Amino acid sequence: MALPLGFSVLGLLTFLVLTFTICTTVNTFAMEAAVLFVPAFLFVYPELVPAFPDVPLQAAIGLALFVELFGYTSSVSAYYYRGHVDLDAAKAILAISVPVAVVTRALSYFAPSAALKVLFGGMLIGLSAVLFRAHDGDDHQKAVAADGGTPISTASTFDRYDRLVAGVGGTMAGFVAIAIGELTQTLLTVRKRVSVRLSTGTSALVLHGTIVAALVTNLLLLKYAPPSFSGHSFTVPFDFGLVAGMTCLVGGQAGAFINSRVSERTTIRAMMVVYSLVGAFVLFRVFFL
Repeated sequence: MALPLGFSVLGLLTFLVLTFTICTTVNTFAMEAAVLFVPAFLFVYPELVPAFPDVPLQAAIGLALFVELFGYTSSVSAYYYRGHVDLDAAKAILAISVPVAVVTRALSYFAPSAALKVLFGGMLIGLSAVLFRAHDGDDHQKAVAADGGTPISTASTFDRYDRLVAGVGGTMAGFVAIAIGELTQTLLTVRKRVSVRLSTGTSALVLHGTIVAALVTNLLLLKYAPPSFSGHSFTVPFDFGLVAGMTCLVGGQAGAFINSRVSERTTIRAMMVVYSLVGAFVLFRVFFL
């Protein structure tokens, strides 16, 4: 039986289950949806869901930005409701990451696709290594236990290095739609000694605000940029994105719920595994396939 967008019943079920699983995973750990969705849109969905079109890298990034809007609107509201957001820290980072993401989203259309993929994969593996070094042993858990996981005002203690990290995160969010959530998570847990539960909610808000800015920029470029602009050489399948987005509204709530139930050690280990595997997979596709 044919369904809208050319889905079969099995194809639609596969699409929904895959989307829900990815969305729940990224929202549990305040990872950009693009970390998993971009490789999935490029390599997995076309293989498992016959109706899903083959898309180039820029279209996959644009679609991930669109889908992420739904998932993180849902999860940020859940994190805020649970008191897991430090608004002062989020505002300090967003003040830098948003304008940087807008500029680099426009510049990304002129960057070689292979270079962006290498940047994408390399950044994930690098962040995994940083998390491993920072959380090896119990020192971090003991340090944050003394704070009881309560919100702290980190904005007043932001130095130049912290602002540099926020700028790098905004740059990566614009170029390849990743890293602002991961970098914020690492900044807050490693340098600011914030509990993972609080840093995850705060990172989710930072990620959401930065990605919305990048998404709006992306849509404006696709609609109003001159014909010579490289962004006009592809289309983003927003109809499939809308179906995925509705699924992500549920996945965002599920991710926030799971995060509130798992231990800090488990969260960090899961993040390291996901970053490493996805980064290695992308680099392998670039260099060997």
